[in-house]
Amino acid sequence: MKLINHLILRISIVFTAVMLFWSAICFFLQMKEIHDGNDEGLTNLKQEFIAKANSSPKFAETLEMHNPLNIIIEEIAYEEAAGIVENFTTGKIYFATEEEKEEVRMLTTAFRCEQNGKYYRLQFFTSTVESNDLLENILCLLLGLWITLSLTIFVAGKIIIAGANRPFYNLLDELKKFRLDNSRMIDFTQTDVREYAQLNESVREVLEENINTFTGQKIFIENISHELQTPLSIVIAKLELLIEKYRDNRDYAREIAGVLNILNRMKRLNSNLLLLSKIKNRQFPEVSSVNLRNTLKLALDNFEDLVNYKEITVEESGEASPSMQMNEDLAYIMFSNLIKNAVAHNRKGGEIVIRYASDSIEIANSGNAGAVDVFERYRNVPADETSSGLGLSIVKSITELYGIELDYRYDKYHVFTLHLK
Repeated sequence: MKLINHLILRISIVFTAVMLFWSAICFFLQMKEIHDGNDEGLTNLKQEFIAKANSSPKFAETLEMHNPLNIIIEEIAYEEAAGIVENFTTGKIYFATEEEKEEVRMLTTAFRCEQNGKYYRLQFFTSTVESNDLLENILCLLLGLWITLSLTIFVAGKIIIAGANRPFYNLLDELKKFRLDNSRMIDFTQTDVREYAQLNESVREVLEENINTFTGQKIFIENISHELQTPLSIVIAKLELLIEKYRDNRDYAREIAGVLNILNRMKRLNSNLLLLSKIKNRQFPEVSSVNLRNTLKLALDNFEDLVNYKEITVEESGEASPSMQMNEDLAYIMFSNLIKNAVAHNRKGGEIVIRYASDSIEIANSGNAGAVDVFERYRNVPADETSSGLGLSIVKSITELYGIELDYRYDKYHVFTLHLK
């Protein structure tokens, strides 16, 4: 969920809860105010009625005649009058003119008429606002208010929050496009929001530190690799001369050859480490549409002598000729290492099976089951002293660079599958 939608959703939830709470309070306060006004009017009516009844003999004699008004008068015994507690209630009374029951506010009390000494139950009532109608009206008004405010909050929130968060989203877009190997600082959006300004400054400091560290490491790796290549080449050349010089002394020549093999391996290891570093640092920016089938055949042709020496049968199937945008040199290196691995870990008289599809290439070779973590560096070093142990690690790095999914499985054959984009 986007940040702006997350904020709008949270604000809407809080707003709805507050409005519901406020609406309930508003309804009860309105009803209380209406009832208080009705109760005050009924109290005044009671006081006026009792005052007239006590002071006017004729009024007292005709009390029952007042029943048609908003007064219900009933003569009662003293004992019943003594038990009546004055109270206000809300109820319904049938009105003949309306032919239905209406909600009324009623005051019930008892009094002794001084003119005739009799006790009466008095019920004064007046029409009041029906709570259901009031609730319905309030809900309709509030619903309209909720909808209006919700739309206002949503639209205004989108505009205001989106505007306030623009530096943040711009920073995200710039970070997505940022590459360490480019060594170019991203563009920061100027903002008056303190937090975003601090975020921009913090990101700037982190990126500058990482760019400097990356550049220093890259230069160091390249320098140390090149510096090692020169003395290694010199030592290898001198040892080759010594082998020629002491060819007749087989034991001595054998020892020199062993040292020469170790140095050659160190040279290959140094070259492969430098290559891995360059791949990880994305130092192969040139890309073009590479025909992967042709590139694989070219790599396979370069191992023809070794394939013939081990009497390996190569079988190709599939008419597809997949291609993709990548560096042509890295494509050749990727297939060379896969073919080299298929030959090196094959048995004499074994097989290599290559299958082409529009979205995948599969390279399988016969051989015994080996390590599960084949892409781990130096996994195969103990088994093959001529190998640097980095071939499949280089393949893995190249596939990751171009988003190619590389799978390995063993099912009587060692099978490497390249799933192309």
